[in-house]
Amino acid sequence: MTSKEKQAKIRRVMKEYKSGILKSSSGEKVKSRSQAIAIALQQSGMSKKDKSDAYWDAYVIEIEKEEPEEEEEEEEEEEEEDSLGKD
Repeated sequence: MTSKEKQAKIRRVMKEYKSGILKSSSGEKVKSRSQAIAIALQQSGMSKKDKSDAYWDAYVIEIEKEEPEEEEEEEEEEEEEDSLGKD
């Protein structure tokens, strides 16, 4: 997975958290930002290693600011496909 793909995955997971649909492995809604960041890093294949929580928090904030237009287009296409498949 390239760096851009990892960043896109982190963006998607954080959007799920902000919209209230991100769930933990137990199926409960994620309520803390730090848990959402941990899930995002795990799903993107990045690890915390020697970096602090403050570092990752700042990293996620930067990624969220950079949202590229192409990702939004991909998400819109996925939503359209999902809505067509449900009918």
